[in-house]
Amino acid sequence: MSPSRASIARGHRQLKLPMPVPLQVDQLRFDPGNPRIAEALGRSPSQREMYDYLVSAEMEARELVPSFVVNGYLPYEPLIVRPAKRGTYTVLEGNRRLAALQSMRDSDDSVEQTAYRDKQLSSVPCMVFEGSDDDELAYLGLRHLSKTKDWSAAAKAAFVERILRRGRTLQDAARITNTGSPSLRSLLLTRRLFERAAALGMELPSHIEGELFFWHLGDAVRRSNTKRYLQIVESSNPLEQPDLNESRLEHLVTWLYGNAKTGETKLIRSIRDIPDLDSCLANERATRSLEAGSSLEEAREELLSAGASVTGHLERAKKSVQRATAAISDVDRDGMGRVRSAREELQRALETFDMTVKSR
Repeated sequence: MSPSRASIARGHRQLKLPMPVPLQVDQLRFDPGNPRIAEALGRSPSQREMYDYLVSAEMEARELVPSFVVNGYLPYEPLIVRPAKRGTYTVLEGNRRLAALQSMRDSDDSVEQTAYRDKQLSSVPCMVFEGSDDDELAYLGLRHLSKTKDWSAAAKAAFVERILRRGRTLQDAARITNTGSPSLRSLLLTRRLFERAAALGMELPSHIEGELFFWHLGDAVRRSNTKRYLQIVESSNPLEQPDLNESRLEHLVTWLYGNAKTGETKLIRSIRDIPDLDSCLANERATRSLEAGSSLEEAREELLSAGASVTGHLERAKKSVQRATAAISDVDRDGMGRVRSAREELQRALETFDMTVKSR
C-alpha cells in the first residue's frame, strides 16, 4: 500500500482515504445522518438545530474549546468529510469538533477570537472521503461498532437501521460493521421495545440519559428468564415489532425506570441488579411479588424461601438480628424510635410463630 494513503480494512478489501487537505470551516456542514444526531433530532434537522444540539449539555462540544485555544487544531485526527453541494463538505467524522470551532468563530470572548485568528483555526485538516455509500457505511461501522468509539448503544442501533433500510440484510450489516449478527439483533430488539413502551404511553427517561437508559433494558431482555417473562417472539425482520405481552413489558420498564403514570419508583439501582431481577423472574412466587409492588429484595426473599425450610428462614432471621445488634451503637436518637417500632413488630411476628408451633 502506498505510504501516501491511509486505509481501513473491510474483509479482503481496503477502504482508502487520501492524505489530509486543508478546508475552510465555512465550507463544512454537519451531517444530519450522523446516528447520534439523528437519534436525538430525528430526520432532516437544520444546521442550526444540529449546532445547538452539539453544544448542548448532552454533547458538550465546547469542552473542546480550551484545547483549541492552547494547542490549535492538532493534525493527528483530521475531520472525515465527503463532497456535498456547491463547494461544501459534509462532516462524517468530527461533528463535535466542527461545532466547537464554529462556536469560537462566532464567540464574543476575546481570548477565543484571538486564538481562532492566531492559530489559523478557520482552516482545518480534512480527509475527503470519496468512496461509495457502502464504503461509507463500512468505515463508520468499523470505527464505531466494532471499535466502540464515541457512539452510544442507541446511536449504534440507529446506524444499523440505516443499513437495513437501504435494503441490506442483517448479515450484510454484520459484515459491514465487523460485528456479530446476534449483537446487532439485540441492539435492534431493544430499540423496538423502547418504541413499544412509548406507544403504550410510558414516560421514558430523557435522551440525555441515553446510554444508561438503553443498556438497562438491553441487558435485561438479553437474559433468558426476562425474555421468557415478556413472551417475546421476534420477527424475522428486526425492523418490525416483536410479539410480546404488553402488560408485562410495562411491568419491566417500571422496574427498570419507574412509572410516572402510576408514581411507582424503579427497583433497579444499577445494572448489577439486573441478574437478580432475571433470577426472580424464573420463579412464580418471586414474580408475583414483584408484580404486586414488592421491592427487589423482598422478591429475592420469596425466591430464596421457595425452596427453603422453616429452619433456613429462622437461620437468616437470626443472622439479621445479630447484624442489627452489632450496628445498634451507630443509631442516633431519631433512629432509635424506628428501631423500637421494628422490634415490636418482630416481637409480634415471633408470638404468632410460637402460637403456630404450639398448635402443631
